[in-house]
Amino acid sequence: MNTQPDHYATLHVTPDATPREIARAYRALLRTHHPDTRQATDDGGTPSAGDVQELHAIMQAYVVLSDPGKRAAYDRTRRTGAPSSDRGTPVKVRVHRTSKSAQAQTSEQSPLAFGPPRWEPLPRSTRLPRRDS
Repeated sequence: MNTQPDHYATLHVTPDATPREIARAYRALLRTHHPDTRQATDDGGTPSAGDVQELHAIMQAYVVLSDPGKRAAYDRTRRTGAPSSDRGTPVKVRVHRTSKSAQAQTSEQSPLAFGPPRWEPLPRSTRLPRRDS
């Protein structure tokens, strides 16, 4: 189930619309839905929650469709129906396999050991000389 909004339908443009057509549609919708520019004779000058949500949907659609990278990612998710992959860059993880005897020993111990850090002084040969003032 894809819960992603259809930004093209929000801006009343086709998916093959040019950036110029997207900008024109956005500005036209903004003029008609923004509380500072629309005629507010019927509501007394206060926008309803639905009006504000619609305005936010228009603005969000423009943010996505005006940026070429975001638009390409949005188009990919529309085609595949998969959720957006805005989770960052994948990281390669190495898995170290251990022998069965080592696994038996580690299964008896807790997998993670926490405790205070251990401090060990450096040997005298690697210490920095003391500055006498």
